[in-house]
Amino acid sequence: MCGIFGYIGPRNPAKVCVAGLKQLEYRGYDSSGLAGILQGKIIACKAVGKIVSLENALLQQPMSLDLAIAHTRWATHGRPTEENAHPHIDQTESIAVVHNGIIENHSALREMLKNAGKTFYSDTDSEVIAQLVAHFYQGEILPAVQKALSLLRGFWGIALIHKNHPNQIIAAARENPIAIGINTGRSEAFVSSDANAFGESNLDVMFLRNDEVALITPEKVEVFDQSFTPVQKNTERLDNDTTLISKNGYPHFMLKEIFEQPQTIQQAFHNRLIPDFGTAEFENLTFSPSELLSIRRIVILACGTSWHAGQIAASLLEDKARIPTQAEIASEFRYKNPIISENTLVIAISQSGETLDTMAAVREVKSKGAKVLGICNVRNSTLTREADCTLFLRAGPEVSVCSTKAFTSQLTVLSLFTLLMARLRHMSKEEGQAFLSEIQSLPDKIEQVLRESPAIEALAKKYARFDSFFFLGRHYMFTASLEAALKLKEISYINAQGYPAGEMKHGPIALIDPNLAVIGMCGNKRTIEKMISNLMEVKARGGPILAFAPEGTPEIDKVATDLLWLPPICDELASIPYSVAGQLFAYYIALERGTDIDQPRNLAKSVTVE
Repeated sequence: MCGIFGYIGPRNPAKVCVAGLKQLEYRGYDSSGLAGILQGKIIACKAVGKIVSLENALLQQPMSLDLAIAHTRWATHGRPTEENAHPHIDQTESIAVVHNGIIENHSALREMLKNAGKTFYSDTDSEVIAQLVAHFYQGEILPAVQKALSLLRGFWGIALIHKNHPNQIIAAARENPIAIGINTGRSEAFVSSDANAFGESNLDVMFLRNDEVALITPEKVEVFDQSFTPVQKNTERLDNDTTLISKNGYPHFMLKEIFEQPQTIQQAFHNRLIPDFGTAEFENLTFSPSELLSIRRIVILACGTSWHAGQIAASLLEDKARIPTQAEIASEFRYKNPIISENTLVIAISQSGETLDTMAAVREVKSKGAKVLGICNVRNSTLTREADCTLFLRAGPEVSVCSTKAFTSQLTVLSLFTLLMARLRHMSKEEGQAFLSEIQSLPDKIEQVLRESPAIEALAKKYARFDSFFFLGRHYMFTASLEAALKLKEISYINAQGYPAGEMKHGPIALIDPNLAVIGMCGNKRTIEKMISNLMEVKARGGPILAFAPEGTPEIDKVATDLLWLPPICDELASIPYSVAGQLFAYYIALERGTDIDQPRNLAKSVTVE
């Protein structure tokens, strides 16, 4: 989950690298650091906390370097301390390395190196890389790196420098992305764990594949495989989004992104509707109608919030398109021995397109011959390169770690894809047009929810004193409950659980008392009577209840302690406005409790470790 950035060229390397790190802070913000070469010595600066701490440290310690590598950390091995911050430097102070990933055999390698006389200074697995390369170094850096990598087990993206080679950066990759950008006209080169961090439109960009090592100089890049054989790499010009990112007057990015959802949902379905035929189309969908008709089973792979979108999509695809569909947590699925037939479609969902577990699961199913459809928000990401085709969310940059607009855009795109699949099969044109009409009404429905933000804020202030929550729902609302609970956990640090309302009596109802708040997600008409009965069971045991319900729902006012009225919408799409209400509720509780909303503790936007 860490971010790597490096630069060699005529500009100020320290300033270029700090600017690059700011684009990568979504990958982790426990600590950050920078190292370069100055007059034949490795010079480093590190700071605990967000990148602004590193900036302040560099103001006290200005650096005029030949080149630089930099890192923003999400702690895996070792606490977030200055000693554990990257870059890591070997005992002889000759080598500096930044690393994203995990070295699984670091303990055995550490013992071997200690026995060889090496002294370690951190608790991290990453320091092993610097010490190991130094152990093998005999005047040429590339062979030493190759020997060191041959002993490592795990996965990595690496950038490394040596004081005796002030015009070279070495980069290497296994499972974690490394992008290299070259501007030969200016004799400069960049390296990053995310090509979108380059912020340059005139770069020739290449991506390292597994076990490739690159020797980067200002004039050229040479790439070798693990047998030291040169590899010819293709480069491409990337269409990087250079839009200025700001809060636009909002106190937090999360609130801004919540309020953008009427627009982002509209962007998600713009030019993808065919109202006359009651169906949808996608500009990047390369599967032919006959290929789509041949699909007999769908497997959805995702993690976290994206998995919740996949769960809802699985119900939609079975309800509407009548295709057996299962949504799998990618971190679990990758260790199964899945049965993938030739008529199975795999849908991989990742906001960033870099989620390690999802990518590992994608590679597993592709090795079994599956076709993979990506659902992603970030162009130039790993998923977009490895999927057979990708449907983009068009949600724009999502800065807050807590996903909001990307989630509702995922649901919108997946709803359109469901419509397409259903119309290819048995759904009538009239049914398709009715569903399209519901999708087109979503921006207005979300606007109605957003107008309720003062009421939601008042409810949040009332409920912010609770330290435990149950979010209850049935059918589509069950997964909406999981997502609402996750939002509250992420930014308020509250113990919040989503649960199927009908299952409460099978154990969890034992937890109900006046100190546990219950949020009833009552957005599905098909199950509303059962849902009210379940909430009555909570009320009978003294549990306070806040119900999110469609306007005019009978009997609910006799059950709920508090009510939030939401606009009526069809069951299949109700998760979208109800999730927006859940996002606002979590936001205002976090605001009341004074937590770091955009960058909550222990989290990162893109999860690139297991």
